[in-house]
Amino acid sequence: MPTAVSTDPLLSVRPAHLAGPGDADLASLLTTEHGWFRPYNSPTHVVLVSGTTGIALSTGSGTAPLSLNGIGWSVGFCHQVPAEVTRALLDEAATGLRHAPDLFTGTGRLAGHHARAALLAAGWSGHQRDGYELVSAPDRHAALSFPLEAPGSEVMLTGAAEKGTWTVRFGATAPEPLLTAATAALLAPVVRRAGQLPARHQGLLTTQTLAERPPRTGRSGAARARSTAARPVSAPLPPSDRPRTGSTTSVSALRRRPS
Repeated sequence: MPTAVSTDPLLSVRPAHLAGPGDADLASLLTTEHGWFRPYNSPTHVVLVSGTTGIALSTGSGTAPLSLNGIGWSVGFCHQVPAEVTRALLDEAATGLRHAPDLFTGTGRLAGHHARAALLAAGWSGHQRDGYELVSAPDRHAALSFPLEAPGSEVMLTGAAEKGTWTVRFGATAPEPLLTAATAALLAPVVRRAGQLPARHQGLLTTQTLAERPPRTGRSGAARARSTAARPVSAPLPPSDRPRTGSTTSVSALRRRPS
């Protein structure tokens, strides 16, 4: 019997910030590849927590329906963020904790030196406007923004979506490696089905057809999220109530796995 040929091919797509969200099974990434779990007594908005270090993935609503919360810091992101960026954030949080836990305690201000340097080297441009330092994509459809006079304010990575914009909000004390990983993922090509590409951005995208391949298994690591062949994955998490910001009390209480 002849094998059916897909009419919706896999594509390597640039730039990632205009390629649409793709698909991300965040819960599977954290449970299967990183050993996160849901405590039996956790609040309803908490999806999963890390095994020993008190970082939680939570659901919410509004502009940041998903959030990654640690002791003294948080990162919020919406469902329109490219899947490779959210995978890079979660991979970096899960793996970085094991190698440099002191970077994830929310004790320093987010400076973004590595993220700035990577974007500028990729052809993005830096300028100041309305009290912010901006590093903008060549097409002006994405930017990294830092407040100039408000050190307690969040840093934002934004891009154009099919409707409106997508945003990743980094609290002022969010771990530096998370922003660095998200930026690296954003600069790499992403993989999409042709039907997943936003219609409004079709004329702004560069695509190349890829050969079909079987699903990959095993631990992805931050490197896969940044690679040129990051695989698409399945169904995103549904939003529910407003996201909560992690605190020393609420997040630390989730550290212990039930006996």
